Amino acid sequence: MDDAAFDNGKYEKQPEKGWRLRADVLNVLATRTPEGIDAMFPNPLDVLPWIEAQENAVLKTGFDANDWIAQTWAYDRHNIGDTPGFNGDYLKALHSIKAKALLMNAPGDLYNPTDQAIEAAKYIPDARYVQIPSLQGHTAGSAAKTMDVDMMNRTAREFLDAVTDNGKKL
Repeated sequence: MDDAAFDNGKYEKQPEKGWRLRADVLNVLATRTPEGIDAMFPNPLDVLPWIEAQENAVLKTGFDANDWIAQTWAYDRHNIGDTPGFNGDYLKALHSIKAKALLMNAPGDLYNPTDQAIEAAKYIPDARYVQIPSLQGHTAGSAAKTMDVDMMNRTAREFLDAVTDNGKKL
């Protein structure tokens, strides 16, 4: 929004400077852990061309800046306790969930912090929390991390088999 090309959301062309900044902060810094970045780039300056490639990839996606701003605001402001009938009480809302639930995330996930996932699993009556053993933070389980994907698929398969009698409806 600080990009002059943004023009209060009335841009004719995507605000590239703003997009690049968004890519740097949200796609690179907020989705990875310092340990994950260190593992990817033992020489710290090697991260710079990679960051530029991430910026360019975001620019090629065709996503709209106003759309991403709205998604970010929705994500930041969502509170399950605001669901009608719960009067802001998110614990009461979590406790009302009747579905069997599997919650997974990796340490260092800045979008979905581990402590919040663990707490949510405590209050959802039939929930299980599993931590992904990864240094990748929010990007754990991305296609580039086959070990994470394999672990998540195996865990989800085991969970679904357990709650459905090996795939049969209960």
